[in-house]
Amino acid sequence: MTFDQLKDLRPAELEDAADGWHRLSSAAGTAKGRVTDEIATRLQLAVTGEGVDAAVERLHDLAQSCHHAQVETGLIRTALNGLAGELRSAQKKLADAVADAEAEQFTVESDGSVHWVDRDPAAPLAPHQSVRGSRPSVVIGSDPDPKRAKAQEYVDRIEAALREATEADARYARALGRLHADSDLNVSDAEWVDAQRDMAAVRGAADHVPAGDIPKGKSPKENADWWKGLSQDEQADYIALHPASVGALDGLPATARDEANRAVLAEKRADYQTQLNAIPPEPLKIQPGRVGSPIATRTAEWIAWDKKWGDKRSQLEASLKGMGDIQNRFARKDLEPGEKRFPRAYLLAFSPEGRGRAVIANGNPDTADHTAVYVPGTDAGLGNFAHDIKRMTNLWLAANSEAEGKSVSTITWLGYDAPQGIKQPASSEYANNGAPHLNTFVDGIRASHATDSPGHLTVTGHSYGTTLIGSAARQGDLHADDVVTLGSPGVQVGRATDLDVPKGHVWNEEADGDKIPDLGRYVHGHREQILDTAIHVIPSDRLFGAHQMHTDTDGHSGYWDTDSESLKNQALVVVGKYGDVEKGSG
Repeated sequence: MTFDQLKDLRPAELEDAADGWHRLSSAAGTAKGRVTDEIATRLQLAVTGEGVDAAVERLHDLAQSCHHAQVETGLIRTALNGLAGELRSAQKKLADAVADAEAEQFTVESDGSVHWVDRDPAAPLAPHQSVRGSRPSVVIGSDPDPKRAKAQEYVDRIEAALREATEADARYARALGRLHADSDLNVSDAEWVDAQRDMAAVRGAADHVPAGDIPKGKSPKENADWWKGLSQDEQADYIALHPASVGALDGLPATARDEANRAVLAEKRADYQTQLNAIPPEPLKIQPGRVGSPIATRTAEWIAWDKKWGDKRSQLEASLKGMGDIQNRFARKDLEPGEKRFPRAYLLAFSPEGRGRAVIANGNPDTADHTAVYVPGTDAGLGNFAHDIKRMTNLWLAANSEAEGKSVSTITWLGYDAPQGIKQPASSEYANNGAPHLNTFVDGIRASHATDSPGHLTVTGHSYGTTLIGSAARQGDLHADDVVTLGSPGVQVGRATDLDVPKGHVWNEEADGDKIPDLGRYVHGHREQILDTAIHVIPSDRLFGAHQMHTDTDGHSGYWDTDSESLKNQALVVVGKYGDVEKGSG
């Protein structure tokens, strides 16, 4: 970049262009929401048929296209703002160097050279002197002209400003040169994978959005204060360049976390699908026995393939299924004509690594009068996340019908690595490791609430999830108003008063045919000694002190059956209508 180009540059024009891209990004985000939340939903609720299904699929393709445009144009906005900021800084350094030089009677030419006239009375006719943009050779002994060193100082400052501007211009040019999109309505996996690379390119160029400034290991209140201290432009920049970090921060607004995590979800889904497609086809697994031999054996080719690819394929497939289930919740694909509508979903956390973690809310918890946080139990993971999503949509519908105009949010919190199979649920390790994460999440819901009143918050758990809730109360402070336990094998503490809620605000359901409470009490129940007898207390026991609610469902997994008393009683607790709860025996 030349002296004149930097001197005459108008960074505000770049910022104006960035504002234009921001408006486009916001419009794309709004359009995405309208397509899924209004147009597609109303169409699904009104009519059925293959034509409608095809139309809804195209609408979802349109929503994905809008989302991709939102992400890419957001990166352009961030890059232009970053470039404007760096060029403005370099321009100021140039202007300061010129002003300082002229204040000492130096003249700065358009090529950046610095001139002066020797006014020594002993040499009145001395020629005009100058120093250009390259350092002269060192002269042994004293310089006959003392102004040369000062002039060189100003030249160095001018050169540094020009170099800074040139380097910034080149960095952002490379990043912006990557940003492009096809005109086709369908967004391919390759385009989403490329969007990840685009993000990395802009992140590498943008010094003004440092990842190191994002809080790590701070409380939700401190996270919230950091976010509130950013300008709207800075918040948008962090979402655009560091969505995974922003989306994981407890205490930030649900809208910000949702926008960030949706970008992570879209890009990870494309990345995982690309990885899955690259796995070689599974070879023949079973080799039939030879003639006269009834024994079939696994082929050597399959054994080698399974050793290298089997676990990876299973993990990718499970993660992709969960990501699809989350996308279906966004798109509300499980709606049937005439079914009641439920609110917009907010993705409050997402990570597909391992068995995966995700937190999804029905309705905005930041503005809700009543919020329920549900902790699933054994075998929970992204691969079967649809079941836990459905449980909370059912609870939202039941609670909303009892809320008398108040707003409700129900949250599926898969924020821990749940135990799997038969042996793992016997360990307290999973509950103890996950409990601190639940505490910080609940604190984050409190910290991000948009009103002076934090709202009414219920923490509800099923099976092993109740053990985690108990561990959270034992290890820290749960900060809930009510606790609901369903099919609990024990909560590590022996009394309802140990669960960090006001007296009389612990509620329990144990359905007929649910064997988990009695089987699990010997592992997770609170061990106590009464005379010479050891007992293990769980929430279903009178000694524990929880309200026992009536259930009309059977088995371990029916507590959320539509139109059941089991579900209705949970909903009544969620909205604080305690007097209407139908009590059970116990």
